[in-house]
Amino acid sequence: MSQVYLLRHAKAVWPSPGQKDFDRPLDSVGIEAASLLGEEMKRLALKPEIIICSTAVRARQTLEHINLKPPFILEDLEKLYSGSADSYVTAIRMAGLEHETASSVMLVGHNPMMEDVAIALAGRGSPPAHPTFAAGFPTSGLAVIEFPSPLAEIRPGTGILSTFLSPSEHL
Repeated sequence: MSQVYLLRHAKAVWPSPGQKDFDRPLDSVGIEAASLLGEEMKRLALKPEIIICSTAVRARQTLEHINLKPPFILEDLEKLYSGSADSYVTAIRMAGLEHETASSVMLVGHNPMMEDVAIALAGRGSPPAHPTFAAGFPTSGLAVIEFPSPLAEIRPGTGILSTFLSPSEHL
C-alpha cells in the first residue's frame, strides 16, 4: 500500500508590475492557511516520507509554513512549476523507483496540474473524486490518495481518495 499526498500551494499575492509569476510570495491568508494545514496534518498523523516541491516561491513558502518535521527526503523539481500533469505522475513514479522502501510521497505544486492529477489518480472510492475538484483544486488543499501498489507502479484510476483537507476554504 502506498500514499500520494497532493498539496496545492497556499494563496499568493497577485503579481506586481514586472514581477514574474514564479516569484509570487504567499499573502497573509496563505501563510495562515498553510500553518493550519500543518497543524491538521500533525493531528491526523499525515507525514510523507518523500516531499517533492515546485521551485516556485509560493510552493516553497507553503512547505515552510506547514512546518513538517524531519525525517523526510526533500527534493526540488522545476517540472512541478512548468510541466504538465504527466510530469506530476512521472515524479511520483520516479520517487518510488529511486526510494524503493518509501511508501508515501507528497508533491507541492500548482493548478491546473494538481487538479488534473487528483482526478486522474483517485478513480475509485465513493465518491470517485472529491466534489471540490470539479470547481478546481483549492489553494492549500491537500488530497491523500491511497494505492494498493508501490509508488513506482501507480496508475490513473487505481487510487482511493482517503483524505481531503482545505483550510483556505475556512478563512
